[in-house]
Amino acid sequence: MQLLLHRAFIPVVLLVGLHNSAALAAATPLTQLKSALDQGQFEQAYALAQSQFETAAGDAEFDFLYARAALETGHYNEAVFALERVLAVKPNHQSSLYLLGLTYNKQKNYPQAASTLNSLLATSLSDEFRQRVERALDAIEDNQASMAQQLKHRVSLALGHDSNVNSGTTDDRIVIGGLPILLDDSSREASDAFARTSYRFDGRWQQTQHQAWQANIQLSDQRHQDSDEFDRTQLSTNVSYVQDIDDLQLHVGAQLGVMSLDSETYQQDAGVFGALRYTIDEHWAATLNISAFNLNNVRDSELDSRLYTSGFAISRAARNWLVRVSAGYTWQPAEEPAAEHYARDYAHLSAALVYRLNDAHRLNARIQYRDIEHRAAHPFFLQVRDETLHIAHLGWVYQITPAWGLETKLAYYDKDSSLQLYSYDRTEWSLGVHYDF
Repeated sequence: MQLLLHRAFIPVVLLVGLHNSAALAAATPLTQLKSALDQGQFEQAYALAQSQFETAAGDAEFDFLYARAALETGHYNEAVFALERVLAVKPNHQSSLYLLGLTYNKQKNYPQAASTLNSLLATSLSDEFRQRVERALDAIEDNQASMAQQLKHRVSLALGHDSNVNSGTTDDRIVIGGLPILLDDSSREASDAFARTSYRFDGRWQQTQHQAWQANIQLSDQRHQDSDEFDRTQLSTNVSYVQDIDDLQLHVGAQLGVMSLDSETYQQDAGVFGALRYTIDEHWAATLNISAFNLNNVRDSELDSRLYTSGFAISRAARNWLVRVSAGYTWQPAEEPAAEHYARDYAHLSAALVYRLNDAHRLNARIQYRDIEHRAAHPFFLQVRDETLHIAHLGWVYQITPAWGLETKLAYYDKDSSLQLYSYDRTEWSLGVHYDF
């Protein structure tokens, strides 16, 4: 539960012990600032406070108003610094201590928030003020309990149709029966229905205000109506560490995965990943990603490879939507020299949109482009494969209750290869239900 700013209280105690009301009325800039705050014009109040900062910072009246404007507009660090300036000259100013506790809570610095408000309780307070502080402490205690450990589970069932099940995966790396040619003319453009069951676990264990451990497990099983040789089970698990440093967030972890094809282990992967996210402002953020993985193909060692990826993304978030644009490059060298024709590099560009229509309905869309270059000539066709891949995803989620949801997905893949055998179109549609607990 998030602790809300007690706006009904703040105007009453706004300048208690700072200055008398007559002096405030004589100070036109402060009057304008206070008026903007009282009218709920917080962005305007913050802009006014910023314009007065050079000449007014250090004045207790101004700093308190500035702190409130900064808190209301999400500039929590500035609010803390302003309140610390007030308390440096008036260490027992109750209104500032209360506002400082609320600000620490917004920063998710719950121990400091509780300590600040507990110190306020040790002073002489009116009954109404004391009750308000106690309610704030109860909310902080709830926040601490929810932050310490967050465990989420999701089970899903989806039914769907694949127009080209024989393409196997989006990068056609599946080999059936060890055939050296991954796809042949007789296996192309075969459609089939499928049922997919899946389970997802997300866990987060907060260590301090700025540090946390995370874990994720995903398990899915897809069964086809006719093409049972393409039935596959996939398991992926990762553990990661998150560190917040001011506007930066560092995220590093390790991942293990395995895929079974037709009830037998087909491929294993293991690797490490990292991301550095910079929050530019309340709307914009930029992220740098890197990863390194080793892929072990159990059935065909020539498909063993390493996967190195780097990427950059920029995102903008608003009240009801999020847009993310990313670009990256992947190096995929083969483990065995004889399999160099499988080695490849590719650049990728993508854009994603998540739009929340209301509390129950959410739309998401994503497009991606890959330009794929293989490193050596194919041993049978004596030609180097160069390919482009276009991917488009569209989804809709209907949250029936907090636990139950309905989801439909539509995906389209279009690969164009210099070797016509590897060119294909693929459309996949599914409708499913999920349960969260």
